[in-house]
Amino acid sequence: MFVFLFLIMNFQTSLGLFSMFKTATPSLISIIIYLCIVRLNISPSNIILFLSGFLHDIMIGNNLGITSIFLLLLKYFIESILLDRVNKKHQEEWIYFTIIFIFVFSIIFLLNLIINLSVPQLSPVFFHVGVTLILFPIINFGINIFSFVTRLIKS
Repeated sequence: MFVFLFLIMNFQTSLGLFSMFKTATPSLISIIIYLCIVRLNISPSNIILFLSGFLHDIMIGNNLGITSIFLLLLKYFIESILLDRVNKKHQEEWIYFTIIFIFVFSIIFLLNLIINLSVPQLSPVFFHVGVTLILFPIINFGINIFSFVTRLIKS
C-alpha cells in the first residue's frame, strides 16, 4: 500500500510538467484514498500515510509534515465523520467528497499561512481545488465502468 500511495503522489507531482497543470496539480491522492476507504473498504494505516507524506515532503521540498497531516486528516474525516452517512447507492458521494476535501484543504491552507506568514496567490489554489473536484466524478465513473465490465466477464 505504501508503494501504491507513493507512486500516486509522485504521479500527481509529475503532472506539473504538463502545461495544463503548470500552476497547480489536482489532488489525485485524496481521490484515491477516498475511493479506497468508501468503495473498496481498504483503509491505509496511519503509519503508511505518515511515512509516505513525510517522504513526499522531503522529495519535493515542501514544509515537513504538511502532506502527512493532510493525508491523516483526510482519512480521519472520511472514516469517522461522513462514512456512516454515505448512501449505499453512491448517489451523494461527490457531495461528501467535496465537503471533506474542502474542509481538510482549508485546514492545511491555514496551517501553511501560519507557517509561511504570507498569503499565496489564490488562482492556483482555486485551480487545484476545482480540478480535483472535477476529476472526482470522472475517476469514480471510470471505476464504475471497470467494476461493471469485471462483473460481466465473471457472469
